[in-house]
Amino acid sequence: MSEETITLELLGARMMALTADVRDLQQRFDGFEPRFDGLEARFAAMESRLTGLESRFTAMERRYAVQEERMSRMLSLIVRIAERQGVRE
Repeated sequence: MSEETITLELLGARMMALTADVRDLQQRFDGFEPRFDGLEARFAAMESRLTGLESRFTAMERRYAVQEERMSRMLSLIVRIAERQGVRE
């Protein structure tokens, strides 16, 4: 051990310093809480927007699938008409 003697004054000063440090940290963390709440709200809003975009893309995919099916039917019809007319490749 060191030769220093620990006095109540030294111990009290250390405790006061630690208490001040803890208080400072607590104030900093209290400042973070509203910021994190704000970020959480922004992410929730972004998530809902992305969900909206996802549903729009899904609707577009369905429309393109229907259009693709119609084009396929129309091409089949054109090929049959051409075959009846006697048109060859």
